Amino acid sequence: MPTAGKASWRELLRQGEHLLRRRARPDPCEDAGTDAFLLMQAAGGPDRSHYPLQKNDPCPPALREKYLALLRRRAAGEPVQYILGEWEFMGLEFKVGPGVLIPRPETEQLAEQAIEYLRGRPKCRVLELCGGSGCIAVSVAKALPAADITVLELSPDAMRYLRENIARHGVKNVTAIQGDALCPPPEITGPYDAILSNPPYIASGELAHLQKEVQKEPAMALDGGGDGLKFFRGFNTIYPKMLAPGGLLLYETGEEQGEAVAALLQKAGLREVRILRDVYGQPRNVLGYAPEKP
Repeated sequence: MPTAGKASWRELLRQGEHLLRRRARPDPCEDAGTDAFLLMQAAGGPDRSHYPLQKNDPCPPALREKYLALLRRRAAGEPVQYILGEWEFMGLEFKVGPGVLIPRPETEQLAEQAIEYLRGRPKCRVLELCGGSGCIAVSVAKALPAADITVLELSPDAMRYLRENIARHGVKNVTAIQGDALCPPPEITGPYDAILSNPPYIASGELAHLQKEVQKEPAMALDGGGDGLKFFRGFNTIYPKMLAPGGLLLYETGEEQGEAVAALLQKAGLREVRILRDVYGQPRNVLGYAPEKP
């Protein structure tokens, strides 16, 4: 990076991308161009709409130093989402930071599937397990304001973001409860029209081999036990029984786990069990429905 304060935003952006692509350790940033731009914007640089008109403007020295500091954090492996302090999910911005799982675009499929199903039950009761930042619950609540949504989350760090995001989006129909989804507190009682979860599902032995950015996220939100199925097995003895007749149970799973999780739902007596693929053709969600009343 240049030491003088006369470089243009375009020059700084090019050099920031080069730093993230070439000097990040132990691996280069996969989305170096995008990350460099987002950090430039966070440092006080132009946004996407203004960049074409301002790219040749000189960057003030103070903003250049701020940008360099952000780039150094990213090059050291800190997730860009944590540096920015927020991230988008379903068109909404959510506060994130150390201690909470970062919302991911592939999880939007779960929220969309739930919303589509629940539109036929406008005054529904919904339970989300392992709620994290609250991105799923808040998105469902915004789409279905008559729904009564409960979110269960064990981590105190994640609960702070969950409550902040509930307040930020003004969703009065979401209640956050701190507790263990594998041993739910007494407030968690059915029947629920839908039970949703993106639980930890990475096998314990794989955690050390994840991308360095992912390793910055809380292991508590990632570690699914020896084979990644710990939570799905534990849930199977608890939550299918809490579904209302015809109610939906919907999970996000790992790419290799669909068949195993589907077998668990079938064992629990759910019907129409299906594995849903994401936009890349990979197995992503597993769902099933409680039997209707005889």
